[in-house]
Amino acid sequence: MIVETVARLRKDFGLRVEPDIRGPVPLGRFFKEVGLSHVALPGLNCGRVVEHVLAEGSHVEPFGDAAEPLAGFLYFAGRIGHAFVNADDILPRRRFTAAHELGHAVLHRDRMGRYRADTDKTLLEGGDATDELEREANAFAAELLMPEEVVRARAEKLKTLHGCCPTGVLAYRLSAELLVSREALRYRLKNLGVGDAE
Repeated sequence: MIVETVARLRKDFGLRVEPDIRGPVPLGRFFKEVGLSHVALPGLNCGRVVEHVLAEGSHVEPFGDAAEPLAGFLYFAGRIGHAFVNADDILPRRRFTAAHELGHAVLHRDRMGRYRADTDKTLLEGGDATDELEREANAFAAELLMPEEVVRARAEKLKTLHGCCPTGVLAYRLSAELLVSREALRYRLKNLGVGDAE
């Protein structure tokens, strides 16, 4: 279901996977096409989200635990959606979190209520989340940010050039190219069965 959903989004938005072109997935274009704003706030928590929404001129009542540190947050006011990430996180983590929140918006909008808060415990780049919605959002983020076609093309190129494809080397190269963490890439490689044992 998730693979098909991401493929449909790519097709609908004209954002095909082109394995010969290097570089990260244009995450901002997906947000624009889905109609979500994307905001990085330092020290992300529900209180900071409320402050931001009020500063933007919208009315909002406080919600959630105002002080609990968050990795990501998805908030809807009617049909308008806002995805927040923690600006204090490193770029690969922010990108994964943003894609994860986009996954909630695309996959779970009808089941999540007004907001969805993700802590470091619920949002795991390694995919070990226990909640079904969190696992699905993680899988969505992995599928979106680390397209299988790109992963397999880079593995084949490495194998052609060097006669082997060590998982660590592939994870190192691809994480830099796709702007994701090596942990997330290693998990993706394992799930796809790509790369040689080290």
